Amino acid sequence: DIYSIEDLAQLIFDLKNSNPSADVSVKLVSEVGVGVVAAGVAKCKADHILISGSDGGTGASKWTGIKHAGAPWELGLAETHQTLVLNGLRGRVTLETDGQLRTGRDVVIAALLGAERFGFATAPLIAMGCIMMRKCHLNTCPVGIATQDPELRKKFEGLPEHVVNYLTLIAEEVRTLLAKLGFRTMDELIGHSEVLRVDPAFASSPLHFLPILMPAHRLPDAGKIGVIENRKLYKQEHFPVLQDLVDRRLLTEFAQTFRFGDALYKEFTGIRNTDRTIGTLFSHELFKRWGHSLAPGTCHAKLFGTCGQSFGAFATKGVVLELEGDAQDYFGKGLSGGTVVVYPPKSATEQGFVAEDNVIIGNTALYGGTSGVCLVRGLCAERFGVRNSGVWAVVEGAGDHCCEYMTGGRVLVLGPVGENFGAGMSGGVAWVWDPKGEFEKRASMVDTEVARLKPATKHDVYPHEMDDLKKMLEAHKAFTGSVVAGRVLDRWPQSAGEFMRAFPNDFQEAVRQAKANNKPSPLTSIADVLPPLPGDAEPRARKRARQDSGTNGKGKEVPPVTRQTSDIEELGKMSIDKGSRPKKATAQALVLKKGTGFLAFDRSELPKRKVAERVKDFREILDIKDTEEIQTQASRCMDCGTPFCHQSVTDRSGCPLGNLIPEWNELVRTGQWHQAFKRLLQTNNFPEFTGRVCPAPCEGACVLGIIDDPVGIKSVELSIIDKAYEMGWMRPMPPTCRTEKTVAIVGSGPAGLAAADQLNKMGHVVTVYERADRIGGLMMYGVPNMKTDKTDVVQRRVNIMAKEGITFVTGRAGHIGGITEVAGGDTGLGMGPTAEQLLDQFDAVLLSVGATVARDLQVPGRDLQGVHLAMEFLSRNTKALLDGGQVGKGWRQWWGKSKSDPSAPAPIDAGGKSVIVIGGGDTGNDCIGTSVRHGAKKVINLEVMPKPPDARATSNPWPHWPMIFRVDYGHDEAKPLNNGEDIREYSVSTKEFIGDSSGKVTGLKIVSIKWERKDGQMRMVEIPGSERVLEADLVLLALGFLGPENPLAEAFGIDTDERSNYKAKYDHGKGDFRTSNPKVFAAGDCRRGQSLVVWAIKEGRD
Repeated sequence: DIYSIEDLAQLIFDLKNSNPSADVSVKLVSEVGVGVVAAGVAKCKADHILISGSDGGTGASKWTGIKHAGAPWELGLAETHQTLVLNGLRGRVTLETDGQLRTGRDVVIAALLGAERFGFATAPLIAMGCIMMRKCHLNTCPVGIATQDPELRKKFEGLPEHVVNYLTLIAEEVRTLLAKLGFRTMDELIGHSEVLRVDPAFASSPLHFLPILMPAHRLPDAGKIGVIENRKLYKQEHFPVLQDLVDRRLLTEFAQTFRFGDALYKEFTGIRNTDRTIGTLFSHELFKRWGHSLAPGTCHAKLFGTCGQSFGAFATKGVVLELEGDAQDYFGKGLSGGTVVVYPPKSATEQGFVAEDNVIIGNTALYGGTSGVCLVRGLCAERFGVRNSGVWAVVEGAGDHCCEYMTGGRVLVLGPVGENFGAGMSGGVAWVWDPKGEFEKRASMVDTEVARLKPATKHDVYPHEMDDLKKMLEAHKAFTGSVVAGRVLDRWPQSAGEFMRAFPNDFQEAVRQAKANNKPSPLTSIADVLPPLPGDAEPRARKRARQDSGTNGKGKEVPPVTRQTSDIEELGKMSIDKGSRPKKATAQALVLKKGTGFLAFDRSELPKRKVAERVKDFREILDIKDTEEIQTQASRCMDCGTPFCHQSVTDRSGCPLGNLIPEWNELVRTGQWHQAFKRLLQTNNFPEFTGRVCPAPCEGACVLGIIDDPVGIKSVELSIIDKAYEMGWMRPMPPTCRTEKTVAIVGSGPAGLAAADQLNKMGHVVTVYERADRIGGLMMYGVPNMKTDKTDVVQRRVNIMAKEGITFVTGRAGHIGGITEVAGGDTGLGMGPTAEQLLDQFDAVLLSVGATVARDLQVPGRDLQGVHLAMEFLSRNTKALLDGGQVGKGWRQWWGKSKSDPSAPAPIDAGGKSVIVIGGGDTGNDCIGTSVRHGAKKVINLEVMPKPPDARATSNPWPHWPMIFRVDYGHDEAKPLNNGEDIREYSVSTKEFIGDSSGKVTGLKIVSIKWERKDGQMRMVEIPGSERVLEADLVLLALGFLGPENPLAEAFGIDTDERSNYKAKYDHGKGDFRTSNPKVFAAGDCRRGQSLVVWAIKEGRD
């Protein structure tokens, strides 16, 4: 609460009184004009000034602040150093800077610009294991750094040596640069910016570096005020200010208390408004001697007169400061266990002065108080009790913003209050005497119980409320002689019904939990801090303050207070017992509790049908979803400040679409499914596709995955969209108006459909051409039906798009004329429009035909019958199923027997055969699952790469996609064919396909290999003597894809790159995706190469 340079000067004065031996540091944000502010700060007697750059911090703040607040530290530091030198102030303050200092070079540059100290925070935190989750303020740090949760703290794995090593490397680099520059010490370096040079690349830049690089000691006016100083040479002169303090008299008068702990009462007259911060220095010295051991009221000082600012600031336990007079701003600032009392002079009240109608203390009383008692007979100005966290206070009326941001303690207002009462209040209890019923108009509380007291009924959370309220009234009357308190007590307990209570709901819940867990209640007792009331003879007669140990402590230092705490190092490493926690909350209330689900629950995925059941048909493998289990899984989301799940830091991490994953996880957790659906569609046109076939790079980048199994994001996504279809939320929504633009899209895979959907929503007229007989591309014929149902999922979505106005042209009519047919069952010449016709008819053409040229394995015997590309096998199987119209257990009855398309090639049957699938990935797994359903006798999967590790390798860091060993649905289904063992063989290379006399494949020769680095590259090396032959009736090659088919590029006259992809600009700007033909654009795998469905959708959207 610093509103002026005078406020800052007062705060520095308060802090110097609270600890005279400590330096006072002031942090200033680097921005234009900070030098003038820093000069004022130096004149306010600050010892240390920090210029903080815009790039630092954990980022646990609003995004606008992170992006736009402040300027680079170099600008603010140079300006501050120059201004201090010109004003003769540099020698009295230490200058520091921070803001993403990371290297020794940063340190040297900062020193040359004038800094003596250098703040490192983010980099050492990362060295200790920080992952920049940006949720330091929520107590949910998953690596145990910024948290008080004992379970989370167990996950901390940092070591002091990590930070030491990092800073040692910084120091080594600094020493090297010092030597190169010719300086012997850091002191010599400070302020000599003349050795800095501008990068030649910026020589012609409009930026002017001279104002930054000009050495301050060479400026024309340097030395005109004071002397030229480049660094701190002497301390600030605090002594003349601190010398003539009332506290000096207090220290002398209470000497007996300091020596022996005696309880004393002293009076002091002649207090003036120049007497600031009374009681602070006294409390500091008292606390150094006795700590918290003195009883309340041991040192009772009564003062007479008008006090200046910060009366009783930081007063500690055992101190009573009673003021007969009035006080200014910051009364009781930071009260720390002491008692402050103020009331009008008795001579004034005897002459008719009405205390309850007049202001007696200034603004911002009790700001940041933590404990103690405050009794004010009269009105307070604005902001009474702001950020109070434990003080028991009584005031007879307050201005605006009373109890703002209060987190604990009790406040009793015996009079009117201003606007905005209790805004941001989250703890403690406030009572307002409101006989006229006007209080509720003034309150600005959210999530707080505001109710009138009922004397006959005890509050269920605060049953002794009436007793505490009465004690506060009695203490207020006894110390101040309050007439108002006397009137209320005269009618007690009937008058209790005239009070309104403000009691935050979260604070009530904290009290309940403490009681349930047998922990100390947050509702502390006033007896812990209330001094003896005037007239209580026994405590006044005490000559010695008894100690907790039972001795008077005469002549001895009080032993330090010991507390039972657990240090990070004592807690040790945590081994998460994955699989031992529930996957579904037993009570819905547990799911609705935000922020800690990742501690309580295990990861779960959507259930699959049992293997023995699902291998008999081609229905989807997913079973019925459990809504509560999905909500429980959503509750595991940590709501990261910087979620890596929804951003692609690289091509190998995060969701390319930028799905707002934490947002729809939170909506699902609370049961807001429709809102989650709307949020999901903002970034993903086809969540029903990605929720089924995407490998989920978002889960690989999930922050929780660093310490535990990641959130089942894919399961939540699919559940949202399936719920939307079930509830009828997913329905056609044609654009309200149309433009005159027409667009032709060639190819109906995920990229083409996404582009069509986006363009149609903009009002353009879109026509999609697909050479296969059904729309969907990869999603229709590349992905098998058991992963994504073609009728109930793909065609359902296509039908909605058609109703929204998109025209689909399939089969021969959708095949671009003159292009040789490859897939989809139509082997005749194309009957559709030519490339020239499309360019003439449409304003733009988008090519999104995917990467359909498969990588082959050209070894001897490749031409044998029974050796097929994986896509031949999968696409023919799916077409036969769809033409037959049956995917259930009776699928074989109609499979491949439909007469609707006589030109369709026959499906490849794996039934009763020994099948070998060469290549892994999703395509290889789909071949395995399809072969098992056909009734294959045996299935073996060969992979040329070594077996992946069970956990991330050091070369595969988070948040990149984890290259680890996985068991997919196909591997599970094929295990029974291999005596329950995994069917995969790793690190093998195929040498030759072996066939019989009829030209059919009967086996293949393989050899084991190892990978060795040669000439800077990893190369395969065959292991001698490891050759062997495997039996095979059917070999499927799932080796990935090389790129798109070139005839289409030739027809449209567009360039291709060195990998045969359609060459199109991609600079994240205007003109992206445009090919060498200005009317032709390319998106998806045909532009970027083989990739994921989610990347194809992103390309289409972009």
